[in-house]
Amino acid sequence: MMAKNSCIEFVLDGRYFALPLENVKEIISRPEITPLPMASKHVRGIINLRGDVIPVVDLAIRLGSSEDKVDRSEVLILVLDGLTAGVMVDSASQVAELDLGDLSEPEGNEGAGLDRSAVKGVVRHEDRLVVLLDAANILSVDREMLKRIAAENHDDRMDSQSKYETMRIVTFDLDGDNYGFRLEEVREILRYQPPVSVPDAPPFVEGVLQVRGNILPVVNLRERLRRGGELDQEKGKILVADYGDFRLGFVADAIKEVLEVPMSEVSEPPSVVRGDSNRQTVSAIVHHDDEIVTILDKDGLVDRERLREMASEDDRAVADKEDGGGSETLVVFKVSGQPFGLPITRIKEINRVGNLSEVPGMPDFVEGVLDLRGDVIPVVSLSKRLGLKSSEGSEEDGRILVVELDDSFLGFMVDDVTGVMEVPLSHMSEPPLSMKELGRARDFVSQVARTDVEGERMVLVLSPESVLSSQEVVSAKNSIS
Repeated sequence: MMAKNSCIEFVLDGRYFALPLENVKEIISRPEITPLPMASKHVRGIINLRGDVIPVVDLAIRLGSSEDKVDRSEVLILVLDGLTAGVMVDSASQVAELDLGDLSEPEGNEGAGLDRSAVKGVVRHEDRLVVLLDAANILSVDREMLKRIAAENHDDRMDSQSKYETMRIVTFDLDGDNYGFRLEEVREILRYQPPVSVPDAPPFVEGVLQVRGNILPVVNLRERLRRGGELDQEKGKILVADYGDFRLGFVADAIKEVLEVPMSEVSEPPSVVRGDSNRQTVSAIVHHDDEIVTILDKDGLVDRERLREMASEDDRAVADKEDGGGSETLVVFKVSGQPFGLPITRIKEINRVGNLSEVPGMPDFVEGVLDLRGDVIPVVSLSKRLGLKSSEGSEEDGRILVVELDDSFLGFMVDDVTGVMEVPLSHMSEPPLSMKELGRARDFVSQVARTDVEGERMVLVLSPESVLSSQEVVSAKNSIS
């Protein structure tokens, strides 16, 4: 009696292949793929499949092809030993009943260029030869990694108690001058998009936006503060402030820095800075690095009761429901055009790229050290560390993120800080790290954030401790002591 097995037959570079149907969960059109740095060449990245984050393999490269095609149209979703992963193919043709009694070793051109470890054999079906693949060898499951992931308790939040009294602020540009909000007042920072105008709104309210199902009134700070100039919509940002039962967006020209400043640099505002209805629009004045930053008072900028009416009861109920499951606030930045993130609680401050002191004998991805008010901080180029192509962006956009480790600080050099994003915990996932081919990506990526921003890929949340070892941090500091 002939042994038959139901298989999914598909085409790859003009050749016919098959995988057991029991290993194929579904077939989808190729979605947007987020690249995963430091993974093997045949791992294209990760995708968001209805809330599940899964890795995607370019099957042709996995089987030994040197041709790097990017136009493969379909992805087979495979399930094996608890691991879900996708493999890219040209097209899936049919479900076929293959006669495994006729399975034979590939000979001559049948197995040319194929990695034999992934091939079970060759069988004739109708008028063609079909190569039957071994799903277990395509997806090399790292069982030790699965155990480690299950046992670990990821908790990257810092102790909120500061070592000394400071104020954390996010600064932004408005018609060439420096302004800021207290960081704890800002829930997220969005790219600017023109709001929809609302009849009978105050003159400084541009309109409203819909953000994740909620209505967000948007305030034009230029109009509110009676400043001139025009907004560059490509660089403009919207800072979302929390007012308890509703939120407001404030339009700024561009985000500059996130700073932690000692209270010795903070002064009370002069009594003359009062707006309409005798409300104080400025809460503090910061004198930092020979620059003056005006800290705005979010409560003094607006009439709470009037703007609360723009956010309906239904929208606030949606917001309450989203907040009920908790959220993570991420600082999002780009490295070689790809979005990455870090929990805002891990970041001490964000600085513009300045002069760095070179460190002899360190890896080439260590750009040097930064003297930050007496603290010597090693600075790592993330594009070099993650094996990504260097960006051609302007140095003006470049930033250094100062990240707090257990007992030291580390600087990450990035191309651009694009904003602060509040992500519901339900949209945060453990990365799919149980494939051996994911390599060092398994060390660098701690979580994956699925965003609702149109055109935005998933954000890879980095693990700062994996970028530079404690020994390398100490070595960099000692080299210039």
